[in-house]
Amino acid sequence: MRRWQPLSGAGRWVALAMLLILLGVTVFDGLQIVRVFAAPPENWPVNLGLYVRVVIFLALLLCCAALTYRVAAAFTLSYDLDRNGLYINWLGNRAVVPLEKISHLDVGLGDMGKGWGPVHAIGYYSGQQWLADGRSIHRFSTLPNDRSLVVHTDEAIYAISPKDTDAFVQDLEQRRNLGAAKTLSTAVEPGRMFLYAFWHDTTVRGLLIAAFAINLVVLGLLAARYPELASSVEMRFNAVGQAAALRPRHDLLFLPLAAFLLSLVNTGLGLLLYRRQKLGARLLQGASVVVQLMFSVAVLTIIH
Repeated sequence: MRRWQPLSGAGRWVALAMLLILLGVTVFDGLQIVRVFAAPPENWPVNLGLYVRVVIFLALLLCCAALTYRVAAAFTLSYDLDRNGLYINWLGNRAVVPLEKISHLDVGLGDMGKGWGPVHAIGYYSGQQWLADGRSIHRFSTLPNDRSLVVHTDEAIYAISPKDTDAFVQDLEQRRNLGAAKTLSTAVEPGRMFLYAFWHDTTVRGLLIAAFAINLVVLGLLAARYPELASSVEMRFNAVGQAAALRPRHDLLFLPLAAFLLSLVNTGLGLLLYRRQKLGARLLQGASVVVQLMFSVAVLTIIH
């Protein structure tokens, strides 16, 4: 087996520079928020302005994670060839293209290169689309669509960019002429690092988004109401619904935080369980939504 590196382009270095800048902005913003919460809880200036700053910080963290993934994928992209197949590698994942199923090679996607979003060009050209004939297009290239080497099979089309295209094509043809030593199936083999199956499960993803959205909405309502609350609020009630204890108003902030931490625990447990017990992993995420709703009712009851 021989490994071919992709043609080095400016794209991944630009993406790396973008990541470093974004990390700097995120760290700076995070430090400002930490300074705010370094004061005693009773002095926290909780309001909608601070809430928006926290939401922006969370959005920056998500952008950093997504950009880090793309940069890592761009720098780990490579192509392997043996007499059985072409293997496209990135971040522990592998796309398998049997040589015997390759019908022809071409340069440029032509009209098939239209309709790709700019996000899929950060670091390297990636993404997947479906054609009217049922075939799928997969991009794993450091070159634009019109300059990529395009591998055609009856099932799919792959856009790649080996460093020495002519030598790569010659190597591929020589291996095809040798004939396959074993039969391969066209497939994308996900790595174990990121547990893609869990994140791509529509039920799991929907429940995660719902739990996170409920938490954010409740925090927003609490932040809007917080400046108007008395320094002590009724948080404990007896059997007939009368106030049994007063607590500092900042204790209210820990209710959504506790719900969020429980959701994180359920997400972690779901990741561990998913391969062996999908239903159990889904039920855990459903429980996160229920927990968020219960804590939300408690918070809204107290502040109103």
